[in-house]
Amino acid sequence: MAIYHLSAKVISRAGGRSSVAAAAYRTAGRLRDDRQGLEHDYSRKGGVVHSEIMAPSSSPDWMRDRDQLWNAVEAVEKRRDAQLAREIEVALPRELDRGERLELLRGFVQREFVDRGMIADVAVHEARARDGQSQPHAHVMLTMRELTGDGFGKKDRSWNAPDLLVGWREAWARDANTALERAGRSERIDHRSLDVQRAEAEQEVERARGNGQEELALEREKKVVELSREPEPKIGPSANAQEKRGIVTERGDAFRAVHDRNAQRQDLGWRQLELRLELVERGRAFIATARERLDQLWERAEAAMSRIKERVMGEVERPQAAVERGDGRDGADDRDVVQRDAPDDMEARRAAVLGRDVGRSEAQAPDFGRERLAPDDPDRDRRDAILGRQRDPGQERDAAAVERDIAARDGEGRDQGLRDDILGRGRDSASERGQGRDRDRDRER
Repeated sequence: MAIYHLSAKVISRAGGRSSVAAAAYRTAGRLRDDRQGLEHDYSRKGGVVHSEIMAPSSSPDWMRDRDQLWNAVEAVEKRRDAQLAREIEVALPRELDRGERLELLRGFVQREFVDRGMIADVAVHEARARDGQSQPHAHVMLTMRELTGDGFGKKDRSWNAPDLLVGWREAWARDANTALERAGRSERIDHRSLDVQRAEAEQEVERARGNGQEELALEREKKVVELSREPEPKIGPSANAQEKRGIVTERGDAFRAVHDRNAQRQDLGWRQLELRLELVERGRAFIATARERLDQLWERAEAAMSRIKERVMGEVERPQAAVERGDGRDGADDRDVVQRDAPDDMEARRAAVLGRDVGRSEAQAPDFGRERLAPDDPDRDRRDAILGRQRDPGQERDAAAVERDIAARDGEGRDQGLRDDILGRGRDSASERGQGRDRDRDRER
């Protein structure tokens, strides 16, 4: 995994340090400090794979000589607590090869430091990391004074601005990611703090899950687990040297404690993630099984509904076909019911109109069908002639009287006729009308 690291510090006389000694150690060279009269020889130091001095094009040639450069810096600084140089330490991506790492480093140093007027003494180291892999990194020592002709001028205080350091950190992350992308690598580095990166990764997980992108959410969850760690403290060159000799230091103990806690936290995070993924897979399998069973039940329900529909349609079409043929038993039964029920219903309605009992015989009931014909019917004379009937004025009057009686009964209702019978009103008239009808019937016979 690509690791981001960029730190800046100042090499100062207040700490008893020398820019000449620092340059000799970082470049694994041998340099003589003219101000102190000391020679610093680190030529047997291993792990340094490249070193060079990068200077502005306007700088004199002697400034590209490491021995002359840093002795001139020591000579121009007079204070006992003078700031001699600024050191930038960066972690190079191990995913890149040596040539790609050097190209990345040179481009960054040229744009961010040399183009601003600084002289950069660059040294590339390839140490062995605790995980057994290579740990490439670079040390860049920068001058702090501006160049004037053949020497150094005043110190440029703008190079100490905190915003400038933030810009360097962002620029290194951007350049490193560009180099990784150019090399076809998927790893990326981030200059922000672990807390900020973890919070952003958690938001990306929620956003991906909300959009239904489960694979993207899983990748972001892995990133959250990787970012759930404490920043590891820096041991420093002195404590690191003692640790290599087997001497336990406080910085070493602090680093190991943080490293153990991070290992436990990551192990717990990976277990939780695996458990959640297992639960998700089981849920998906359950949903798939339930969906398959529901599909089967739905198919059965559709088949049952189709059979019911066919049965109902067959029962509806069978009587209709029997009626059309004229030999269906169901149709004959229906006609018998109609013919059987129709006379009774008509008799009841006729009895209600005439105001008599339903059980009265048809022979006792007067035949009003002929007499209720309209008196001015033009075809009446011809029918009577055909049937051998003779028109009788008395018969016509009796028919008119019957018509009026029926109308009176219809208007007043059955209750009025019942009251008349009880009170004995109209009984003589009714008897006379009944006798008149009997005489008419006798004449017709």
